[in-house]
Amino acid sequence: MRLFPKNLAKRWHDPRGLMQVFVGPRQVGKTTAAVELSDSSSSVFFSADAPSPPSSDLIEVHWNKARAIPSEKRTLILDEVQKIPGWSEVVKRLWDEDQREKRTLRVGILGSSALLIQKGLSESLTGRFETHFFPHWTFGEVQLLHPITVEQYLRFGGYPKAYAFLDDLERGLEYISNSIIEPTLGRDILALHAVDKPALLRQLFWYVSKLPAHIVSFEKILGALQDRGNSATLVHYAELLRLAFLVVPIFKYSTAPHRTKRSLPKWIFPNVALVDVPADGSHNSGFVFENLIGSHILNITYGESKFELKYWREGDDEIDYVLTFDQRPLFAIEVKSGRKRGAKINQLLKQAKLACPAGIVSSTNVEAFLQTGTIEEIVKIVA
Repeated sequence: MRLFPKNLAKRWHDPRGLMQVFVGPRQVGKTTAAVELSDSSSSVFFSADAPSPPSSDLIEVHWNKARAIPSEKRTLILDEVQKIPGWSEVVKRLWDEDQREKRTLRVGILGSSALLIQKGLSESLTGRFETHFFPHWTFGEVQLLHPITVEQYLRFGGYPKAYAFLDDLERGLEYISNSIIEPTLGRDILALHAVDKPALLRQLFWYVSKLPAHIVSFEKILGALQDRGNSATLVHYAELLRLAFLVVPIFKYSTAPHRTKRSLPKWIFPNVALVDVPADGSHNSGFVFENLIGSHILNITYGESKFELKYWREGDDEIDYVLTFDQRPLFAIEVKSGRKRGAKINQLLKQAKLACPAGIVSSTNVEAFLQTGTIEEIVKIVA
């Protein structure tokens, strides 16, 4: 079992009570955490994760089942409830009833899209919940369960259940595609937002999955896709993919915010298993390695809104990653994968006018880098 997010256990058992919201991708341990924190004899579990969303009436049915449990530890866990139309209004009404009647009921809400925060929680449930973020599993976390190599992590990524198929690569990749990627593309995103061109959304994901850590404009991507659309549509769909934890477009570092917003995106996959790599692992191996480094930084800063991962580039000169906090640069990283040559990192820092620690991640220190769990530990490795 991975480590719980900070303060999760304490807040879960706090008798003052707020709804506890677990947000993160599929198959990263949200349900497992909720079950482990709860007493099974005094808990009710309801999942709305189905091809057709159930009626909102079922929320009240399960809520009343939990209310009827003769225990002060009674708990209701609502999984993927955001897929039910009008769910937040029902939850608000029932929660407020319990507060007025001083009824103790611990409520956990689990969701596999950051859209859960934007649609429902912020609209109807303000002041009634606390959020806990569950990012993709890091290399170090997976190693707590399996003695894996970096190469194996590049295949199965931060999906712990996939490692049951270490001896059957084809089956493992099918599990990731059919049990994680397809439900996310086909149900999670479409259930939470109107998508006029679902085929275009899917094409965008699969196209950039072959281009990890590449800097590619929306216009160039649009020209390569079969379905018609425009750049604004692709920008919107890229945001939906980001909110579903599938791919994160990062942008160029600049002291002028308007230049950052207008820069070309570099496509980073927060779970390396989402990268479309041929069976021999040879395609774009340098970019795959660069994506591995970026994904680790994204996952250990996930949920911290003031952190932002960027890159810097002028002509052929590039700093692969610049992590900022509240728009101030914290550190810069050059990834040595053997695919490129250029100026040394210190020269690039001067050129980019970056006053921050910087270092190199290569095959010699990548395992130590991937074992880090905090920004401070990363700085020690790369500086």
